[in-house]
Amino acid sequence: MSDKNQGQKLLDLHVQHEMTALKPEVFIGWLQDEIDPLYDWLKTIDLNQMVTAQQIKTVIQNNVVDRDVPGAIAEIAGEAATSLFTSAQHKSTPLHGIITRSEFEGFVDKLIELKEQRRQGLDKIIDLPLYGDLISGVLYQAITRYIYESNIISKKVPGVSSMLKISKNMLNKAAPKLGNGIEESVKVYISNSLEFILDESKSFLNESVTDEQLKASALDLWDMIEDKTLGEFQQGMDSLDLSEFVVLGYEFWRDFRKTDYFKHCYETVVDYFFDKYGAVEFGVLLDDLNITPERIMKEAELFAPQVLETLIESGQLEGLVRRRLEGFYSSDAAIKCLDSLLH
Repeated sequence: MSDKNQGQKLLDLHVQHEMTALKPEVFIGWLQDEIDPLYDWLKTIDLNQMVTAQQIKTVIQNNVVDRDVPGAIAEIAGEAATSLFTSAQHKSTPLHGIITRSEFEGFVDKLIELKEQRRQGLDKIIDLPLYGDLISGVLYQAITRYIYESNIISKKVPGVSSMLKISKNMLNKAAPKLGNGIEESVKVYISNSLEFILDESKSFLNESVTDEQLKASALDLWDMIEDKTLGEFQQGMDSLDLSEFVVLGYEFWRDFRKTDYFKHCYETVVDYFFDKYGAVEFGVLLDDLNITPERIMKEAELFAPQVLETLIESGQLEGLVRRRLEGFYSSDAAIKCLDSLLH
């Protein structure tokens, strides 16, 4: 038999050996024997010996920033969201089934601690033109209604009282100049006083409303909504609305990932991570992340058997192993070695 044929025979035996070793039960047993020595070795090296911060940044740049995001992702996400939000269990789940009262109260406590952010946020809201329009409208309606319903005018104008009892519109018809004059005066007064009113609103909300009042109001709100189902919260939204929100999020992400700010974000996080763990033993990171041999084995036992079984049954695994080994057994070095052994 020629050396080449001998090499082919050895290749077949080696492939058979590897395929036997990669049977699910054999592979799991091998991994069980090897995981502890491998884990012990990992604990003695540092992260910088395995990967650098720049390599991680390059991976993020290539795969998150530069790589096109397939449109199918938005489509799948939209369809999946619709499937979830239209499911019976989702619609019937009450809010307290997702977050407990104590958890909600904890969030409220933390938000109340952010006094400066709260003050700035309230000031910004009050400075919005919409808020000024709202206050003006409410004051106008309240003052004019008080004037007409309290018969203030009838005390000074004889004969007006009976008309006020009919309605404001009747008063305007009977004495249009009087009614219009009152309303115009109210509008001018509110316009001239609006800045003062808004400043007083800021002062009241920032100084007069206590943390205890805010918390009590927040808990009152919780009492009102904790038993409401998610289906009630999303009333008025159909699957089209949900899909459109997903598309908006998708479009936002496509633009945001290319901003200088996002680049700053991921580079800062990577640098921090490597400053903290790069030069220390890898075991410190494994301990902090609670990665143990037992956890690794648990995941391997969950996923490896089905993956290996599928690869074996399809013939893909044997083809992969054979292609990996045949280059060696057909090499000049292997043939010369066989020749020296056989002759």
